Amino acid sequence: MVQSVEKALRLLQLLDQHREWIGVRELARQLVLSPPATHSLLQTLVAAGFAETNALTRQYRLGLSAVRLGGGMDPLRKIRGFARPHIEQLAAKFDETIVVLAWHDEQAQVVDWIQAGHSLAVTHHHGVIEHPTGLASGRVLLAYQDRETQVRHARAENLAAIGANSPRTVAELLAVLAKVAADGCAVTRDIGNSGVVAVGAPVFDANHQLVIAVGCSAPISRMPPKRLAAVRTQLLKLTGAMTRSLQAGARDRHAVAM
Repeated sequence: MVQSVEKALRLLQLLDQHREWIGVRELARQLVLSPPATHSLLQTLVAAGFAETNALTRQYRLGLSAVRLGGGMDPLRKIRGFARPHIEQLAAKFDETIVVLAWHDEQAQVVDWIQAGHSLAVTHHHGVIEHPTGLASGRVLLAYQDRETQVRHARAENLAAIGANSPRTVAELLAVLAKVAADGCAVTRDIGNSGVVAVGAPVFDANHQLVIAVGCSAPISRMPPKRLAAVRTQLLKLTGAMTRSLQAGARDRHAVAM
């Protein structure tokens, strides 16, 4: 067995067992390695998304990439824990419905959501989204998949069932997804005559791979153009901060290397 691989695997197992934040020295003690060697392994894992670091405490815990590979556990649980504090900020600012979606097993799944406190509010449910291209956040998910996945989904999707103000052909849907990727966000209005307007934006990991899409939706009557622009701006700031949080370890590693 390659020694460096064996050490990295033992480190991953230890992070998985500990679950919460843990320092380099304690990890080194339990692994019977030197702190510098342990730190070097951690930086490699962080860069690949298999571990994440807390910049304030300089501690570490299991990363999202490792969670995705974990068998026999909810692969969305850690993503939910990461996203929740962020979406609470957005919900508090605008009091509109916020949803977090992830692409899992070739399907768009609701990771978490917060419903607006208004009597008239958009509602979501945990589970699989049947027609993700009808949602701004669903379009964001698909926009950052590979072309083969996009085409496969587009051909399998019952586009007619989504209704008005939505792509009617595979070519139209692929064009919409290309524009979402170019714009870095998606905006939908009155899809299927729903009376809802929504904005969605992506969050990426340290490998620049899509992790989740975050969306904000509201009745059109509460979302005039000026407010929609403000929501879009704030959502992009939020998802940008979430991305930077996930990528911080990789940047730290590059800075040390320089």
